[in-house]
Amino acid sequence: MLRRFRPAWRPLNPAVLPIEMLLATVVYAGFQLSTGMVGDTRDELVGSPALIAVSVVAIIAMTAVTCARRSFPVTSYLTVVAISVALILVLPDRTLGFTPLYWFAIAALAIRVTGLRLFAPLTVGLILEIAVSVDTRLSFPDATAGPGGTIGVVAEQVANLIINYTVLIALGKYIARNRTQELENEAALDRAELEHRQQLDAALDNERRTMARELHDVAAHHLTGMLIQAKASKTLITSDPEQARKLLTGAIGHGQRTLDSLRQIVGILRPSTTDDGHGNNSAPQPMIADIPGLIEQSRMSFASIAVDIGVNTAGDTGDTDSAVQLTCYRIVQEALSNARRHAPNCDVTVQVSDRSSVIEVTVSNTITSDASGRRESAGQGFGIPGMQERAALLGGTLDAGLSADGTAWSVRARLPVNGKISRPLEVPA
Repeated sequence: MLRRFRPAWRPLNPAVLPIEMLLATVVYAGFQLSTGMVGDTRDELVGSPALIAVSVVAIIAMTAVTCARRSFPVTSYLTVVAISVALILVLPDRTLGFTPLYWFAIAALAIRVTGLRLFAPLTVGLILEIAVSVDTRLSFPDATAGPGGTIGVVAEQVANLIINYTVLIALGKYIARNRTQELENEAALDRAELEHRQQLDAALDNERRTMARELHDVAAHHLTGMLIQAKASKTLITSDPEQARKLLTGAIGHGQRTLDSLRQIVGILRPSTTDDGHGNNSAPQPMIADIPGLIEQSRMSFASIAVDIGVNTAGDTGDTDSAVQLTCYRIVQEALSNARRHAPNCDVTVQVSDRSSVIEVTVSNTITSDASGRRESAGQGFGIPGMQERAALLGGTLDAGLSADGTAWSVRARLPVNGKISRPLEVPA
């Protein structure tokens, strides 16, 4: 699972930062009073319980209003400005009115508001602060005696306040940009997690279909042959014991091959099972070279089987991909199973040829007198859809149906020699 982390500077509770600013305001006021930065007005402020009460109420009110900055940023900022101006006019030393809560309100507004909704209230606050600051500065004795006189004092205060506002607005925009980036990252993580889950589900679904095809092919071919031979031996056990013995021997062989194939498929699902002492399953997947052996196993179930394999089966089969070879084997296996089930004792023809980088597999069987239900049952099972899906996964095609004269049933597949299974992306665990 993809994990997300919330930055420490972004608490869930909107009251956390205002409370921190409240504590900073208390520390700021205590520092000014203890160091004598407010001049002779310290004794006047400390000795007036009414002024202290008014200051405490004003600071608490600013803290409460700041807690609503997320839902009402402009209203919160203008309220803090109004309380700060009122506090400045009440206190004997006006510098005490510029608290950290006021500075925080400027940055908080810049975080959540843009355009005219940002600059209009900031302009109002800046004008009020310039007016109060200039009036406070001019109230000092000999304030205008410096360079430039009154104009110099006004220009100095305006420049200082503009710099302060610029820094606080820049800080707010920097935080806003980081938060936007964080939201985009979270959205990207959500999309990646969703895509990861979809790909994983698709890969698992694909593996389920693959295993279902393998199990169906094994069960449909070997078990059908075993049942047909067992039933035939039952009818011949008294009249022709030798033939019945051969049929039972063939049924036992089919059963053993079914068991071996099932073990092989289960071994694929359990890769840690050690068949050769090194954690590898030594049983190979069937290939085109194994088709003749498959046909020999099935001869007893048909009147005759004609075989024409035009692909080199001696050792390596050239450039033919292993998945293509396995699919060719399974198609022949399933087609023989269908012929055995729907047209017992029919004549079968199996052809495998290499035509211009395409492997062509054709399995045809005659329609016998016992195959009257073939047309009705065609397409109702899983055999033909499974073969078609196998071919499609490799970029090939498969058609199945009756001949024009209705005397034969054919399964014809065309597979690219170097076909690769086009499955969903495998997601590492």
